[in-house]
Amino acid sequence: MTQDYDLIIHNGTVVDGSGRPSVQADVAVSRGLIAQIGDLSRSSSVTRIDAAGLVVAPGFIDLHSHTDLFLPALPTADSLVCQGITTVVTGQCGLSPAPLGTGNCRRTRELFGARLNRIGEIMPWPLCSHLGKYLDFLTQICLSVNVVPLVGQGVIRGAVMGGNPGSPDDSQRALMRHLAEEAMDEGAFGISTGLIYPPGSWSTTQELVDIVSCVAARGGMYFSHIRNEGEKLLESIREALEIGRLSGARVHISHFKAAGKCNCDKSVRALELLDKAAETQPLGMDMYPYTAGSTSLVSLLPDWALQGNRSDLFMRLKDPKQRRKMTSDMATGGLAQGNWEGVLIIQSESRPEYAGYRLSDLAAQSGLTPEEWLYDALLATHCDPMMVLFMMSEDNRRNEICHPLMAIGTDGFGLATAGLTSGIMTHPRSFGTFPRILGRYCREEKLISLETAVYKMTGLAASYLNLKDRGIIREASVADLTIFNPKTVIDTATYDCPKSYPKGIDTVLVAGQVVVSQGEHTGARPGKVIRRNG
Repeated sequence: MTQDYDLIIHNGTVVDGSGRPSVQADVAVSRGLIAQIGDLSRSSSVTRIDAAGLVVAPGFIDLHSHTDLFLPALPTADSLVCQGITTVVTGQCGLSPAPLGTGNCRRTRELFGARLNRIGEIMPWPLCSHLGKYLDFLTQICLSVNVVPLVGQGVIRGAVMGGNPGSPDDSQRALMRHLAEEAMDEGAFGISTGLIYPPGSWSTTQELVDIVSCVAARGGMYFSHIRNEGEKLLESIREALEIGRLSGARVHISHFKAAGKCNCDKSVRALELLDKAAETQPLGMDMYPYTAGSTSLVSLLPDWALQGNRSDLFMRLKDPKQRRKMTSDMATGGLAQGNWEGVLIIQSESRPEYAGYRLSDLAAQSGLTPEEWLYDALLATHCDPMMVLFMMSEDNRRNEICHPLMAIGTDGFGLATAGLTSGIMTHPRSFGTFPRILGRYCREEKLISLETAVYKMTGLAASYLNLKDRGIIREASVADLTIFNPKTVIDTATYDCPKSYPKGIDTVLVAGQVVVSQGEHTGARPGKVIRRNG
């Protein structure tokens, strides 16, 4: 007897990703697409999934991910897929794996060093000369998630100018535009910046307008880790908005936050600024539901200290005069601003004994000031430590989650608790972001409704990316689906134990294939690289 469908999910509560009220309905899948929604009790299928007591939602879209750096080592992206994530936006913070170019490849690869550690040995660096070649490689190895690629402005600048600050000349500007246009033609959805990280931090507003304009001309977006998320948060948002207005690109503010205790009041003012701007220009933003961020320890240093290559940096770190200047500058600016007890070392391959300790405690144990300990530690480890930095207000995070323009991103990696990536320590967001929204802020604190939470994770994110066939459960859409228990879904990852899978994510489908079943990854790899206009 001929089966009507490949798969039917029956008895579930469908939250379709539009924000509309949930409905009781069955969902049928055929050939990787949603075929029908409704009462399918009389229909047959090859496979049936009983979703009684469960929510059937579109697959979650992670608007801010760095997992493109880890996919060569872990194409299954376990920690993301097991959250219910089916699509990730990569190439963020100006740090896409390509295009590295040729002349300054070594310097550019140094940007990734602290994040990758030994995983960098697996990266197909020869294929990173062009974004298209790297995306072809990801397609060939087969993935469990879909990838929406961006090209990183910091990597482009590094490929052209290396670690050199200052303004590019006409020929360098032309080459940067060419690399951005080439990446767009190879499938990038837009360009990203990481304006706290050299070499992107050395770019002027006009330089950014110049390169973003050629991306906008090809229909691309502008994702920005803005220049300052603390004392100059409002000025930095205004810069991003100006770049959008002058270039014509849609602006997206990455991992929105007001960093630092003394800047808590700026969150509301920043949201008001974005609300006003949204009246006249298209924009969006995302966040992760934690009060700590994470990046490399070396990012605590002032920008000027990071100029040139690592040898230049190490010379400065050894120079007492340069140390005094760095100490003075960090007291009034930068990420820490004296909050050394808020810096938690989570990983150091060369000095694993640092992991799990606050920088303030490590300095006290050594009889050094926090600044002197930092300089010595960076020299001793060749700048490999990663940190978690506690810098946000929980009250602000609650308010920000409720904002109608706010979508969700992990700012994390696709990792696993076993295998090649098991030694990589991380922020709990890599394992828990989306279930944390559903369990803590939706069910327990009732800040937002279930329908609104799912909308922020799916339909809203898809609208920002102009993905017409994902993010909403409707006929003919791709069957990327997440089935979860609304009564039990919760994150289990913590800062002390960040590599812990969530509870309550029952089943995840990508293009109609089951990649998570009863909370366990099946090993299936039906994901695809979604290229712009591809």
